[in-house]
Formats: sequence, C-alpha cells, structure tokens
Amino acid sequence: MFLNEIKNLQFYSQLSLKHVEDRLLITADFPREFCVDNHLIQPFLYVTLYVRGEVRIKIIDEGTAKIYTPTKKEIEPTTYKQIIQFAMKHSKQFNNISVNYLL
Repeated sequence: MFLNEIKNLQFYSQLSLKHVEDRLLITADFPREFCVDNHLIQPFLYVTLYVRGEVRIKIIDEGTAKIYTPTKKEIEPTTYKQIIQFAMKHSKQFNNISVNYLL
C-alpha cells in the first residue's frame, strides 16, 4: 500500500477531546489504481491529531469494513503534508498551530 496522490479532500465530521486530540473523518478521491490494487470500494481518511504532536492516518474502507494504517513511509511526503494541512485547517484545536509541529 503506497499512497502517492489524493484529490478533492472534503471535511466530513470531527470528534474533539479538549487538550488531548481531534479526530477527523475526511472523504477524498483516491487514485483508481490505488483502490484496485488494495481492493478498496469506498475509502475515506480517519485522521487523529494529538496535542503532543503525534499524527495517525488511517484509511477505512466503508465498502469492505477494513481498516488500513499506512506508515508515514507508505504515503508520499507531499500527499502526507496535504492531508495533515487539511486536517489541521478543519480542526478546532490545531488550526492555529504550524504544520511543521506535527511533521
């Protein structure tokens, strides 16, 4: 699983635990080849931003109910940064923090 591109990110919902973390569901257009290679039907991103600087990105496939947790190395660096920037922009607690803090 290597994610090298993602388009049309859209904020879907959020759970915020004050002074701890923000969890965001983000829909996106994944590359067709990526979905075919990984047998994904309806994938979306589940991003967790932690106050202490950690980030977790999961890909959840609604069509097959499978959860994938790609490592940072399995996501192209500019795509990784794009996802984090988008999540922070829509986060209640992290929209004023520099992206570099979480990278």
